[in-house]
Amino acid sequence: MSRRAFAGHLGVRAPDRPLLHHVAGPVAIDRQIAVLAAHGFAGVSDNYLLLRDAATQALIGDAVREHGLRMGSFVHDPLRWNAPGWIDGSALDSIAATAAAATRSGSRTVTCITGRVDGENAAPQRRSMAESLRRAGDRLEDSGIALCVEATHPAFAPGLLIEQVEEAIEVVMLAAHPQVRLYLDIGHVALHGRDPVAAIGMAAGLIGNVQIADVPADGPRRVEPGAGRLDWAAIFAALDAAGHEGLIELELEAAEPGETGERAMLSRLAGLGLETP
Repeated sequence: MSRRAFAGHLGVRAPDRPLLHHVAGPVAIDRQIAVLAAHGFAGVSDNYLLLRDAATQALIGDAVREHGLRMGSFVHDPLRWNAPGWIDGSALDSIAATAAAATRSGSRTVTCITGRVDGENAAPQRRSMAESLRRAGDRLEDSGIALCVEATHPAFAPGLLIEQVEEAIEVVMLAAHPQVRLYLDIGHVALHGRDPVAAIGMAAGLIGNVQIADVPADGPRRVEPGAGRLDWAAIFAALDAAGHEGLIELELEAAEPGETGERAMLSRLAGLGLETP
């Protein structure tokens, strides 16, 4: 079994609920990163990086480097995640804050989502999003930061403009900027009833970041690979074929509650390439 560059998160649904919340206990954020490293993770992501103060952002970057990890993605403008900021251009107002957080933490991947304007045609909104992303890319041109457009599912992120992977690809292609890429989230693809392997093939050459989650048969949840119905051998083979060499971020919570559930998750991940101690 080849090793997979899994990244554990410091908060998906809340900034104080990291992936190994129960295994690590209520320890400081740099100790959470140390626990992820000790369990074989290759990187760290944090949806809520921009809600943390500058000192904490720097602390995260220092801890990531200390443990030889890579810093993964964070969400641009998280307090306005469902506002139409990339459509009306207001998302550009906080580009400097995003660039500063990326510098402090070592991240080079930003998640870009936007609320839609209800009652208006979606195609012009996608074009406006692409134009705003192109302008943002110009501002970040020398930073190496990738602005990654994510297609989501309304069960987890209602009211957003981009839901299908084809829509995300369209925005990336319209932006036509080297720093505007695709954020491929396998869990969201599967929740839409789509074939993840086909989506990976469709997105090959455009992928800037990958997030994964499995989908159980009992409802629209995001759980660890192996706890649901997806074929992970086929998915990882497709990612390899597409040339993805970046982190594989786990945007999920353990299928079972508490420390027992998190340890079961670690065991499942070990079977898929996590180097556990």
